[in-house]
Amino acid sequence: MTHVTGIACGSGVLSRGRFAGAAPEAHIISLKILDRLGQGSSTAALMAFRWIMDNASKYNIKIINLSIGTNDQRIHTPLREGVEQLWEKGFVVAAAAANPDGNSNFQPPPLLSPRIITVGAWEDRAYFQKKKSLRSALTATMPDLWAKGEEVVSVLSPDFDFSLQNRDRGKITDAHYIRMSGASMATPAVSGMAALLLERYPTLSPDQVKARLLADARGGLLTPEVMSF
Repeated sequence: MTHVTGIACGSGVLSRGRFAGAAPEAHIISLKILDRLGQGSSTAALMAFRWIMDNASKYNIKIINLSIGTNDQRIHTPLREGVEQLWEKGFVVAAAAANPDGNSNFQPPPLLSPRIITVGAWEDRAYFQKKKSLRSALTATMPDLWAKGEEVVSVLSPDFDFSLQNRDRGKITDAHYIRMSGASMATPAVSGMAALLLERYPTLSPDQVKARLLADARGGLLTPEVMSF
């Protein structure tokens, strides 16, 4: 969660701006739906969605970042309906696509919803393109946008549990930052860029935000440098 937050809107102060997030002046409201092992339930996610709708005006919530995922090949109807309801209520929702797991039989699961913004790690793009031919519903397997997802440097949580994350020890760059990879790292970059867009054009609808981001992307890849204001 700390790493994802830093990618979206970290100030970069501990790195003298080198590792600042996409929208460093944005504010974050963090809702915990996963346990310390990274496991959670759709019920917890739906409860978080309800809390957002109930408290959006109080906290000026505009964008929802979902750096979570599943390998379940079924479409989860309650979650799909939940994110689409958020979208219809005026929230921009960005959700992480699946990550290839190295298994030759891996099939990207269906996108959570075609209405929201699904983000994949740019480094996985060729893999998705190769695998999409194995499914009949091509549009249900490819993310809308891509952003850098490999070895992304962002904030290291002060509560980082080395006993649970031995595999990540070598990724720590210094006392404050760590390198992590995956679509969960690409997604907050896109959320941050959506925040920049809404800062400039606060009346844009979620559909308009998505259309603008898609138009700015180069070959599907979205970076702050290519955004047009």
